[in-house]
Amino acid sequence: MSDISGTTQHRHVPLLRVAAAAWLLLISAAAVINHVAVSNLDRDADNERDMRIAVLEGRLAELAHHVEQGERQPAALPLARYESERQALDRRLDALEQALGERPTAESLLSLRARIEQLEARPDTGRSATPAAVRPRPPTPPKPQVIEPPFRVIGAELRADERFLSILPADAGALSQVRLLRPGEAEAGWRLDAIEGNAAVFRHSDAVRRLAVPAR
Repeated sequence: MSDISGTTQHRHVPLLRVAAAAWLLLISAAAVINHVAVSNLDRDADNERDMRIAVLEGRLAELAHHVEQGERQPAALPLARYESERQALDRRLDALEQALGERPTAESLLSLRARIEQLEARPDTGRSATPAAVRPRPPTPPKPQVIEPPFRVIGAELRADERFLSILPADAGALSQVRLLRPGEAEAGWRLDAIEGNAAVFRHSDAVRRLAVPAR
């Protein structure tokens, strides 16, 4: 009986060892998997952080470039102005050196002084002369407004050895509204004075108008 119990205990010991080893393997595998997952997450986070940092650095570099360009552009105008002023100053220095190198003699100074005195003694005729008065132009009279008669002359007729003038109101649309005028009669303030050949002489207020008579 004691042999059987001892054999059973000997069998339980390897099983426990196998179970413990398997449990350790599972724990190790879980730890490795967890470590790999955490490493992947850290790597993804690092990559995303690096990308954001790269984008921010690019924007910062672009902004710095714009600021540098803005600081350089206003300096172009003062530099060009400085160059032009420096060249003008160089020319003045050259002229001064040349003038100092060619000092005038006493005779030339005396002649120059005499000429200045002559110019000062000359009367200033330009300032004393009185400018000629500019006559204003007479205003141009306005052109008289031409008043057109409220009718049209369409011809002349001879009835009983007397000439009549045929007129038609300007707004008329039918020949039935034709009216005959003899010299001395008026239409809408226009008095027919005479019929002279191919012209009819009308008087309106103080104006005299000659209207053409169409030939028939």
